[in-house]
Amino acid sequence: MSRQQTTRLRESRAALRPGAKIIDAQYEVIGKRTVWSRIMTACTAVLWAAAIGFAAPQVWSFATQVGVFFAER
Repeated sequence: MSRQQTTRLRESRAALRPGAKIIDAQYEVIGKRTVWSRIMTACTAVLWAAAIGFAAPQVWSFATQVGVFFAER
């Protein structure tokens, strides 16, 4: 099932423009991001950075060994 696209709505105190259309829409109020969600996002980013940082030298070493293997033939 595809994800529905969200549209951010905001209230306006300004007068309506002539010819403006008023739409009737259902909406739900979504709270601001909490401190906990920001901490978890940061921890996830650090985890992925560490995983990539630890994997990169291993991949480089493997690629070098494969290159040496084919260079000897």
